[in-house]
Amino acid sequence: RMAEESGAAMITIHGRTREQMYSGTADRDIIAKIKAAVKIPVIGNGDIFTGQNALDMIKQTGCDGVMVARGAEGNPFIFREIKATLANIHYAAIDHAERLTRSRGDRAIVEMRKHVSWYLSGMHGSAALRGRVNGITSLEELKELLNEYLDTVKEKELH
Repeated sequence: RMAEESGAAMITIHGRTREQMYSGTADRDIIAKIKAAVKIPVIGNGDIFTGQNALDMIKQTGCDGVMVARGAEGNPFIFREIKATLANIHYAAIDHAERLTRSRGDRAIVEMRKHVSWYLSGMHGSAALRGRVNGITSLEELKELLNEYLDTVKEKELH
């Protein structure tokens, strides 16, 4: 809170103490507690070696992004993997909706609302998006909404 009150625009939290160095696992609970205590973006750091690790960090802590350190050593492709893993939520949700609609017809989109909400759980800005998902009535609306969300995420990456 002191960093936020002093004008910090964002903070990165590493879930390990200095004494731990590289041993043990990063404490994601502390990252989640800090995220809940401040209004500025929080970046989670620690034990990010795969795209799934990044996704898990975001889901478990609610953090706004992840920082990769040792995970990039010898693996410069980790950033592409993380981006693909995070984007897959979008593509998996659409694929799921298309398949469900093909098998059950247009009314299946109502059932799909809960699945999309689960796909989005833990993603930045997903609470407001889930509210909008509950109002969709067609596959096209869902695609439009998810594409809009993906564009927003991409825009934030650029800034």
